[in-house]
Amino acid sequence: MSAEAADREAATSSRPCTPPQTCWFEFLLEESLLEKHLRKPCPDPAPVQLIVQFLEQASKPSVNEQNQVQPPPDNKRNRILKLLALKVAAHLKWDLDILEKSLSVPVLNMLLNELLCISKVPPGTKHVDMDLATLPPTTAMAILLYNRWAIRTIVQSSFPVKQAKPGPPQLSVMNQMQQEKELTENILKVLKEQASDSILVLEAALKLNKDLYVHTMRTLDLLAVEPGMVNGETESSTAGLKIKTEEMQCQVCFDLGAAYFQQGSTNSAVYENAREKFFRTKELIAEIGSLSLHCTIDEKRLAGYCQACDVLVPSSDSTSQQLTPYSQVHICLRSGNYQEAINIFIEDNLTFSLPVQFRQSVLRELFQKAQQGNEALDEICFKVCACNTVRDILEGRTISVQFNQLFLRPNKEKIDFLLEVRHFFPPSIYNFALSLPTVTS
Repeated sequence: MSAEAADREAATSSRPCTPPQTCWFEFLLEESLLEKHLRKPCPDPAPVQLIVQFLEQASKPSVNEQNQVQPPPDNKRNRILKLLALKVAAHLKWDLDILEKSLSVPVLNMLLNELLCISKVPPGTKHVDMDLATLPPTTAMAILLYNRWAIRTIVQSSFPVKQAKPGPPQLSVMNQMQQEKELTENILKVLKEQASDSILVLEAALKLNKDLYVHTMRTLDLLAVEPGMVNGETESSTAGLKIKTEEMQCQVCFDLGAAYFQQGSTNSAVYENAREKFFRTKELIAEIGSLSLHCTIDEKRLAGYCQACDVLVPSSDSTSQQLTPYSQVHICLRSGNYQEAINIFIEDNLTFSLPVQFRQSVLRELFQKAQQGNEALDEICFKVCACNTVRDILEGRTISVQFNQLFLRPNKEKIDFLLEVRHFFPPSIYNFALSLPTVTS
């Protein structure tokens, strides 16, 4: 071997060896391979790619002896492929944001219809005629997932789409793209025809007062075995991944708000429904806090919707009386009526209707505005902070550092405020105010 050939071989052997991509059929041969694959840091193929591969193989038409094209056979192989696709979606916790970003409308439609099927929803049954409260939790959640996706897809289809630059023309690729386009249009037509029913289903979900459960890889495995071997586990109220009522309602409110907002372009009265749903979404986000694992809302987009609703549906005195304290505070902040917001905070120290997280977020927003040069908000920040401190003490928490910092320089206005609302304050803060020296300026 020449020196040049030896150097070339040494260089080749020193390169890191890329493991071969796992083929879709290998998951049919080894039952435990899927979970092993999904546990990898960077699985190849990626989870969403696996969903596409499994469903593509399961939906391939067959050809009989007369060379006639037949629908995909309902055999064991195809049933396992569909189950594998569902298990990958369960691994992704049925996150519609992830699924919609990576899967086409036809693929996601097939996936969610398989979820309805395995969740014991009879084919052809109108979801609006089913009582969610009496259904098994996983069945109710499957119906909600499908109808959330339905209205989200309708909303998304109304947005302009940037056309990709065409590459070199390839007949097979162009035919495939045209087929997918036609299939997507047909699915959208059906979804739009059923839109009013989907909205009614989601509105009914907001009245549920129980936690729901979504299928996991384990519950899907249980459904795949013989019915006699399940022992009722998948029908129990604790099978699957628990989705708290507030988490479910938060997602549903946001999706309904987006649907109503889109309908407002042809019926301006619907904007009021959109605003109500978006305000409720913000309220639920404040209640849930940052601990939620299953509720992901684009808060920047939500803020944009809320701002647009404020412009399109100006609040009136008659309607503001019917709003929740949360919505009233939101309107006060937008209009600059800070004194009214403080009054709501003072009253809330008796009713406890505003979530603590929301009260803290209001204070943060005011602090940011004050730091940007609006010195007039310094006093407002103190008053809101004082109200929050009262709430903290009433619920057994310690006085915040912020309150102590704001009181480093007490003035007459601050002390007068504490004395003015003394009936709402615990004795510890009231006595603290009385112990301060009188300030005249």
